[in-house]
Amino acid sequence: MSYASIVLVVTMAVFAAVVWWAYAPRFKKRHEKDGMIPFLDSAISRSAAAESETTDKTTS
Repeated sequence: MSYASIVLVVTMAVFAAVVWWAYAPRFKKRHEKDGMIPFLDSAISRSAAAESETTDKTTS
């Protein structure tokens, strides 16, 4: 078995493991929660910006 064959088999095994992890039903809730991270981050940023604007207006 050549080096290229070993690398191919290992790469295919890693790919299969990643696909299994991505589509396994027991990880569905975690993936849905992680998928909302960008939206939660922007909501937090907007609320923080609104609070800083309110603070700036009251201190002026």
